[in-house]
Amino acid sequence: MGSWHTCETTHCRAGWVVHLAGEAGYALERFFNTELAAMKIYEASGYKINPARFYDTSSDALADMRRLADGEVSATPEGGSA
Repeated sequence: MGSWHTCETTHCRAGWVVHLAGEAGYALERFFNTELAAMKIYEASGYKINPARFYDTSSDALADMRRLADGEVSATPEGGSA
């Protein structure tokens, strides 16, 4: 998760969020940077994420994304900001 594009396909969690948002995500990335663009995309989706979560291990990142997909989001998400 901490090494972007080392195998020409790897993205950190932030990179995937930007990529999956399509052209709008890429526009945010060009204006800000990858981390801030991803944070803004997450926030627009109803979740404030701590940017340190973008450097979780793959297993920790997948567990957190699974938790979000299952709708287990509290008022102050784990790793998020209040």
